[in-house]
Amino acid sequence: MKGDLTAKILEALIDSVLSVGDLIDALLSSGYGASYSRMEFNLRAKERKREGRLFKERERQRYYSLIYKLKRDGLIKEVDSMGNEFLKATPKGKERFRFLEKRRENALPSVDYNKQKYNKFVIVVFDVPEKERRKRDWLRSVLKRLELKMVQKSVWIGKVKIPKELLDDLFNLKLLDYVEIFEVSKSGSLRQLT
Repeated sequence: MKGDLTAKILEALIDSVLSVGDLIDALLSSGYGASYSRMEFNLRAKERKREGRLFKERERQRYYSLIYKLKRDGLIKEVDSMGNEFLKATPKGKERFRFLEKRRENALPSVDYNKQKYNKFVIVVFDVPEKERRKRDWLRSVLKRLELKMVQKSVWIGKVKIPKELLDDLFNLKLLDYVEIFEVSKSGSLRQLT
């Protein structure tokens, strides 16, 4: 029908901006009598492909920028080996790496664990020494994120299952000796907390 193709083109351009090449390519790959939805499908496929290329290009540019910055800061340098250029860490770069490794080793795990409701009360009691203050503060943040309620600064209670990952992290941080976890099967006076 006369005007169908014009209508398809206009409909495609109402909500988006397209290059002439993409538009013509979508029309050709859809076929002359194809519905707008078929043409739109082809346009979206091209858009996703272009977005993928743009994403890769942005990532590539990000890496080039990072390499430039590392060279500028004297952390890496280019070396020539049999006519090919390679990158190598400088002594300053090696020192920076050791610093970053040490910082990573001292980093605490994330405070985000899977929250899973539980039908019994769980009480967490801890007495982490002052010299481990960072770890103690981390533990409080974790318990708060798990939605346990503070009874005292080192006594927390709630109806939540303690994730195994948290127990693993407590072990890795050498905090298990300072933490006690109880499961209460009879509520007694705890009924008021529900």
